[in-house]
Amino acid sequence: MWNRIKENSIVLFIILATVIAAVLLQRFSFQSYSRYASDTLHYEKAVVVEVSDESLEYDEGLEIYLGTQELKVEMLDGEEEGSIIDVTNYLTQTHNVYAEEGTKLIINADRPDNIDPYYTVYNYDRTLPMAGCFIVLAAAIICIGRGKGVKAIAGLAYSLFMIIYLVLPAVFSGYSPIWMSILCGILSTAVTLLLLNGQSEKTWAAILSTTVGVICSLLLFLIMSHLVHIDGFSSSEAEGLVLINQETGLKIKDVLFAGVLISSLGAIMDTGMSIVSALYEVYTHNPGLGTKELFLSGIEMGKDMIGTMTNTLILAFTGSAFITLLVFLSYQVQADQLFNSNYLTIEIAQGICGTFGIVLTVPVASAVTAAFLARKKNA
Repeated sequence: MWNRIKENSIVLFIILATVIAAVLLQRFSFQSYSRYASDTLHYEKAVVVEVSDESLEYDEGLEIYLGTQELKVEMLDGEEEGSIIDVTNYLTQTHNVYAEEGTKLIINADRPDNIDPYYTVYNYDRTLPMAGCFIVLAAAIICIGRGKGVKAIAGLAYSLFMIIYLVLPAVFSGYSPIWMSILCGILSTAVTLLLLNGQSEKTWAAILSTTVGVICSLLLFLIMSHLVHIDGFSSSEAEGLVLINQETGLKIKDVLFAGVLISSLGAIMDTGMSIVSALYEVYTHNPGLGTKELFLSGIEMGKDMIGTMTNTLILAFTGSAFITLLVFLSYQVQADQLFNSNYLTIEIAQGICGTFGIVLTVPVASAVTAAFLARKKNA
């Protein structure tokens, strides 16, 4: 037990330091700002006990019901927990929450002072289905990965904690998005890989390779953003960012860099770890290989990874823009107009820079691992 704690001492230290930093910064440094007064709004769970009346028409083209429903719902939490309330459910083309008896909903309860509460249907209650899907995924990871599957989930939990409770509030409060994203990349990589493989030369080689790859991706985005004239002001949420800046000092120009680094981190980490692990396995079976042979072996293995991983990253960015591109088609957007729009330029830049990080990780990981193994051989 003591040996296991000692082996994971660095991971435990990083996690503890991150939690302490998040708590202290939240208390003494992070700023709070809300664009809207939402003190009277409460989103609460409910279940439909009766559809007392409905006036609906089925739209054959859209394949949805349009109209209104009169619902009786039982509140499952909040001030009216256990009470039955009447809610009118409006089904439109853009807000279409069709309810039946037993459907679980999220109710928007607006309770202004000295005025009767007003209830509307916000959306379906997706808590249980989402939790169920996550449990299925976690079970698959643990069943197949065993101990490493548990550690993989722990690494993911740490990364999400760091992004939600440290990076996002820090950037929101005016800290540098570039430095905060780099910090996130390094610490997330270190914790994830140390949990999976412990403290070993292989792990440190993978951490170093991933860090270099991520920084290369960020550097290219710095250059590319200057050449194509994009920054946080180019995003569709620029107006909201300006309002936040006026209250917290948010560095608008640099916010895109954090998104690029975080979105490409997983693919770059995967590439770096795969090259390092493969080369260590090759060396185990053939310790007579020299530094040059190991490096060339890493490059050869990396060629296949480049093909698949770059495809994965580019398609991921394209998929996120798919619906927007469909809308662009409806406006008969011209080629020059489309490819020079802020939206598509940002998506393309993110895809290019993330892929660039993956490509450069291959030679970096090969060189670092070959150097580590050569030193091990000469020791």
